[in-house]
Amino acid sequence: MSFAGLGTSELWTLFAAFGGAMVLLYVLRLRRRRVEVPFTPLWARVVEEKQSSSLFRRLKRILSLLVQLAIIGLIVVALGDPKLGGLAGCGYQAPAPPPERHTLLMIDASASMATIERGEPRLEAARRAAHEVVDQVAPNPNHRVMVVQVDATTRPLTLWSSDAKALHAAIDAVAPQGALDTPTNVDDALRLAASALRDREGAEAVFVTDRAFTPIPEARAAAVHLRVVPVGAAGANIGVAAFNVRPYLDDSLTYAIFYRVRSDADHPLKATLFLYANDDGRGVDDFVDPARVVGSYALELPANGSVEAVIDAVKFSGSRLAARVRIDPADPTRDVFPRDDVAFALVPERKVLKVQLVSAGDLFLNAALLVRENVDLVTKTPAEYAGPEGFDVTIVAGAAVDMSRPGNYFIVDPQPGGPVEITGELAEPQVARGDRKHPIARHLAFVDLNIQKAAKVTRERGDEVVAATAAGAPLLFTRTDAAGGRRFVVLAFDLRQSLLPMNYAFPLLVVNVLSWFHQESAGLLQPNRAGAELSLAFPLPGRQVTAVGPADAGRIDVRRVGDRVHLAVDRVGVYTLTTDDADGATFPVAINLTDAAESRVSPQEVTYPSWEPPAPVVLDDDPWLSSVWRILLLAALGLVLVEWLTWNRRVTV
Repeated sequence: MSFAGLGTSELWTLFAAFGGAMVLLYVLRLRRRRVEVPFTPLWARVVEEKQSSSLFRRLKRILSLLVQLAIIGLIVVALGDPKLGGLAGCGYQAPAPPPERHTLLMIDASASMATIERGEPRLEAARRAAHEVVDQVAPNPNHRVMVVQVDATTRPLTLWSSDAKALHAAIDAVAPQGALDTPTNVDDALRLAASALRDREGAEAVFVTDRAFTPIPEARAAAVHLRVVPVGAAGANIGVAAFNVRPYLDDSLTYAIFYRVRSDADHPLKATLFLYANDDGRGVDDFVDPARVVGSYALELPANGSVEAVIDAVKFSGSRLAARVRIDPADPTRDVFPRDDVAFALVPERKVLKVQLVSAGDLFLNAALLVRENVDLVTKTPAEYAGPEGFDVTIVAGAAVDMSRPGNYFIVDPQPGGPVEITGELAEPQVARGDRKHPIARHLAFVDLNIQKAAKVTRERGDEVVAATAAGAPLLFTRTDAAGGRRFVVLAFDLRQSLLPMNYAFPLLVVNVLSWFHQESAGLLQPNRAGAELSLAFPLPGRQVTAVGPADAGRIDVRRVGDRVHLAVDRVGVYTLTTDDADGATFPVAINLTDAAESRVSPQEVTYPSWEPPAPVVLDDDPWLSSVWRILLLAALGLVLVEWLTWNRRVTV
């Protein structure tokens, strides 16, 4: 036995000092006072008993002294911190702490995590897997975890923490309203992982995901020690991959609709595409109603393929349309990912043009305008003409009327004295030159017109010639008088002196002229993808922009920068933007999923390193009785208790 505390000599000195003091106290005992009593026989028996037990009392006092000396001895030896083989002393060293580790726990909350499997979305399975990861690392107090939500952006939900309760709460807070309608931004997630794990001991990134994204290069995965906890299985899915609406070619109140529907099933499917219209609709529930159906179309979807087509002459009121694709109810195949079954599209608010035709009775123009559903036509004679006020376009055919006031004028067969200077006449002119890129020339070919005669007009600076003779004499041109607020389209010949009214190009020419005066630049409003940072031209006045989306709209980030607005949302639907200075005017934006990677819900055939739970951590506590000094103190306390009991029982007194 060795001593880690006081030395042997010091211990003997202490024992001698305290033991000697204890012996001295026992040797020195107080004598009783002599007290005379009046009747000695009364105490005779007591004196006899005292004399007979004096030897026993001496023995009891020696026993009490030995107990006190034993207590002192135990305490003194404990001060020496004795060490025996297999037992520790006061200098007991705790075992080495468990290793430090850092795990970045990333949970996929993108659109594909809404895939329904076994009656629940994949996100729920991902949460359970993440909870299990935390439970596996919780026994190690030096194992810190950071919980991160990954969708179109990467959002840390905790700091580095070993508090299992806080980590479980953060996992439950991942996309509390369900998976978002956004793609998985893997690049952003890997950048965050590289930054958060840099220079940390035992660093690893654990990604709980269904792997519905472009495969991660092996080098990038290895750089952050990426480990994947996979969720999800293969399944069949169909969805709307593209959806656009544009005004029909003749500018009537009909529309041409382009769609593309894809299928990931391994066998052909029959499906139906439904079109819904709701001018106030924002979300899926606002559109998907049998009362709002404007058309349904049967589809034959190939295995692992897509179909696309244009639906002509679709009529509906309003400016918002939704498409929904559904598998034929007779087919047992189940669509496991309903999020991409619906897409939204916007069309411009179509304006009915008020047009007045001033002529002596031009039946060709009258007929071409009457069949236009977006034209409110009023015919007048030159004598009835009172000016352009109240009309969007004034057509003057072979009439000399006042065109000096601001307005839009389509002049056919210009007359002397008007806004176009006439210097002569062209005999049998032929169209030899033209600007095919001009909006008025869209879809037109000026051939076989057989023009008998045309006015020879003087060109002015800024005129845009659409059709001209070989010598450059304009036959069809536009002119803008910015100072006077006037715009002109001039056709330099009488329709009745040509075969143009008999040509298919004539009604298209009328449509193009009206469209030039009222160009609908939003004739094709492209839908936008959820999760993307959008930069959109914004025509409304005011600096403070507010946005309203569907009922389940989550994050809406909107701000104005100059004449553009930056918008980011994470739910599909129709969003309405406005400002305080817009006087009630709104700017709609359609947001769709249409992400091929997210719609391909079957896991990618890529193998990533799987996550393995760390080795179990067993924390060795210091056994209290492993130290001799503690045993000695316990023994001393026990003897004190024995001494107290024997004293109270009059055994050692």
